Amino acid sequence: MKKTIILLFIFLLLVSTGAFADRGSIPFIEGVQIFEPAQDALIAWNGDEEILILSTELYASKATKVLQVLPLPAEPEVKKSSRDVLRRANEFVFQEVFNDLRQPVLRSTETEAPAAEIKEEIVIGSHDITVVKVLNQNYFVSWVNDYLQEKGEQNPVIPRELKNTINNYINRGYNYFVFDTVEVGPDPKINEAVSYQFKTDELYYPLEITKSDRGISEISLLILTDQNLVNYNGISKNQITEMTPAVNLTYGESAYISTSIADLFIDDIDQLKQETKDIKLLNWVIKDDLANFNQDLLVDQNLGALLENKIVYQGTTYLDYRVDQDYPYQSKKAIETIEGKVEMRMGSRMYPWMAPSVKGHVLFNAAEGNLLTNFAAEGKSVKIKGYRSKSANISMRDPIDRMPVMVEIKDVFYVTEIVGWKPYSGIALSSEGNLNNSRTRFWLEDR
Repeated sequence: MKKTIILLFIFLLLVSTGAFADRGSIPFIEGVQIFEPAQDALIAWNGDEEILILSTELYASKATKVLQVLPLPAEPEVKKSSRDVLRRANEFVFQEVFNDLRQPVLRSTETEAPAAEIKEEIVIGSHDITVVKVLNQNYFVSWVNDYLQEKGEQNPVIPRELKNTINNYINRGYNYFVFDTVEVGPDPKINEAVSYQFKTDELYYPLEITKSDRGISEISLLILTDQNLVNYNGISKNQITEMTPAVNLTYGESAYISTSIADLFIDDIDQLKQETKDIKLLNWVIKDDLANFNQDLLVDQNLGALLENKIVYQGTTYLDYRVDQDYPYQSKKAIETIEGKVEMRMGSRMYPWMAPSVKGHVLFNAAEGNLLTNFAAEGKSVKIKGYRSKSANISMRDPIDRMPVMVEIKDVFYVTEIVGWKPYSGIALSSEGNLNNSRTRFWLEDR
């Protein structure tokens, strides 16, 4: 089966002036401000080839043409796409129950016509697109100057930082660039969706190209994957916020988004009828000043390095396990010490929870503010440092309407240190070889 990752960027809301989350921009008229209030994008990646579909809403402080620059690791095939692909993908975002979706349209078993030869220049609606293989910065600057003059701009101005960024891409082996010229004016306009398909052995989305722009950008990422996201070779995973727990989908539900996208997941059409939910839908946000994007989003699925550092804890294998660097946890509260045997406390039948306690105090992690978990010390005598609180709240779901509720727990103790124990975290590996999307913390006794 072809391993695939689909990265759905829905409604990338950019709050800054002239901000492009995926492309550098050069207005034909110097000083004109370019606005991009919304951007829809979809990325499909099967391990060695990627499909990138972009559709943007643009307007400017005055009518002008804008040259957008998209760096790519390989020569792309450029063709027209449809916003319907984004619309169908967006349905998965706003529906909590995926079983209510319409049945996917099955593909024809006939062999599709061979892909068209990649063209150097192509016009798609309002897009005037040119694909260029660039070898050095001087060639890029020369080409852009000639291109802008050819389009009617007498004194083209290319930001110095954009020149430097382009050179960085070239030095890293990114020799292909897509130049997309569009006309914009004071009224917002949604441009046609364009598809770029190219070879790449990493999930790729360009961010560094935006360094010539300024302002805070919040990028919403929906990731659909049937494989592990392991090594973050560009921006770090710490720069990504996981907004909601992962949701599992079937191959058929991916075909509902696009049968072409489903082709990247499956080898046989019968797989569309399988009920197993082997695809994970992740919801991420990246928020930062565009000037701080010194690297792109680059992720691969190589487990090799992680397998060298693993541990089995209570029957579960954890990869890349390591001790918390900020332990013992710091607090401005007055620290006291309690001693006693560890007992397990449970919540009610309606709101079931379980956590360790000492002398009647339910233990909370002072660093996270959550219940202390994976502390296998029941019946053992321990010495714990931290501070008391009359109560604390945890978030749970109502068993009837499934709406989130806050559950109060009385008589708690926030743990800053358990003497003779240390907190570790690792990535859980299932028996099927799948990795958890987040790290799990567990406590180990000093040896």
